[in-house]
Parts: sequence; structure tokens; C-alpha cells
Amino acid sequence: MRKLSLIAASFMVLFFIYSSGYTKDLKIGVVDVERIYSEYEKAKSAREEIQKERTEKQIELSKKQTELKRLVDEYNQKKSKLKEDEMKIYEKKINDLTTEINTFVRLTNQQLIEENRRKTQTLLNDIAKVIQDYASKNGFDLIVDKKSLPYFSNSFDISEEIIKILNQKVK
Repeated sequence: MRKLSLIAASFMVLFFIYSSGYTKDLKIGVVDVERIYSEYEKAKSAREEIQKERTEKQIELSKKQTELKRLVDEYNQKKSKLKEDEMKIYEKKINDLTTEINTFVRLTNQQLIEENRRKTQTLLNDIAKVIQDYASKNGFDLIVDKKSLPYFSNSFDISEEIIKILNQKVK
């Protein structure tokens, strides 16, 4: 539905511009924001950082799960020999560790999702600023994301130039 709205809006803008007789001087560019984002070195670094953090959290989780397994195995081996109060102590430790693991997983997932969202938004803002600067410096009247267009000539695509500008800033 959103895609359809974008396409309709793009056609309305183009129709308005065409009908006003402005088309002779109109300079249009098209960008592939997904491609730009995927080839932007800062975005690659951000994805690597989040993956590294995810791996570290997974290692930490594995240690907790190993400890829980050890505790459950120990409890099952000793269960028949344990007194009632000793059984309750083991069960409490197992329940507490299980709760800790569940909380750790939930909070870690929330944290990673939020960090990914924040970094992605920052990078998309960087991309938008570069596109706006490029359009202003090069006399573009309109730059549209290719997702909102059913067809366009590749001669309108300025994605490569935007990627070069972004990656030059990284170096």
C-alpha cells in the first residue's frame, strides 16, 4: 500500500511539472537507496559492529546456558539423595538462572534492535544529506528513490556518484 502511494505521488508530481510546461529545464535523478546503504562503508562497519556485539552476547548466553545445564544435571543426579530443603535450594537456583537467562535474552534482543535502528537512521540521514547536497550542487530539480518508479532510464541513476561521495568521507 505504501509503495502504491509513493508511485502515485511520484506520478502526480511528474504530471504537475509536465503540465505546467516546466519539463524543458527539469533535471531529474534517481537513486537506489538500498544499494547506496549496502555499499556505504560506514554502514558496513556499523553492521560488523552489531554482529560482533551479537556474537559476544551469544557467547555470554552460552556460558549461562552451560551453567544451567550443569546445575540441572547435578540436581537430577543427586535428586534421590537430597533432603526436601536441599531440593528446594537447587530448584530455586535453577528457576533463578532460568529467569536470568530469559531476561538476558529479552534485554539483549531489545538492545541490539534499538542500536541497529538508531545506527541505521543516522546513516540514512547521512545519505539523505549527501543526496540533497549533490542535488543542490549539480542543479537537480527532483531526485526520486527507484523503488517509487516502475521504470526509468539508467541515465538518470546517480547512485554510483552518491556512493563515491559517501565513501570518500569515510577515508
